[in-house]
Amino acid sequence: MSYSKKFREQVRQLEFLLDSVDAEDCCCCSVNKQQCFALVEIGRAPGISVKDLADRLHTDKSAVSRTVDDLVKKDFVVRKPSETDRRYVELTLAEMGSERFEKIEKSMDDKFADVFSNIPKDKQKQVLESLELINAAFGASK
Repeated sequence: MSYSKKFREQVRQLEFLLDSVDAEDCCCCSVNKQQCFALVEIGRAPGISVKDLADRLHTDKSAVSRTVDDLVKKDFVVRKPSETDRRYVELTLAEMGSERFEKIEKSMDDKFADVFSNIPKDKQKQVLESLELINAAFGASK
C-alpha cells in the first residue's frame, strides 16, 4: 500500500474517532454538531460576523445563517448591529450560550488532555508538529 493510501486510511480512522468525540462529549443537550461548532467559534470570537463565522467553519454563509437563526431561537446567541457599521451584524453568546460554551470547552479540554496523556511524553511535540503539517497540507491543496 502506498504512503498516500496509508495516510488516507489513518486520516479516515481519525475522522471517525473525532466524530464520536464530538457526538459524545461536545454537543449534547439540544444542539447539533454544527450548532456546537458555531457556539465555540462565537464564544472564542465575540462580535464575529456571519461571514467570518462561515469562513471559520469552512461552510457557506446561508448554512451558517440558518444555524445562527436556530441558536438565536434557543436563546444561545444574540445578534446586534455594529455600532460603527449598521450593515455589520455582531454575534455574541447569550447567558445560556455562554454556559453551554463553557461546558463544551471544559468537556473537550478534559477529553483531549486525556487522549494526549496517552501519547508518550517524548513523542508529544512530534505529534503536534505533524498535525500542524497535515493541517497546512490540507489548506494548501484546496
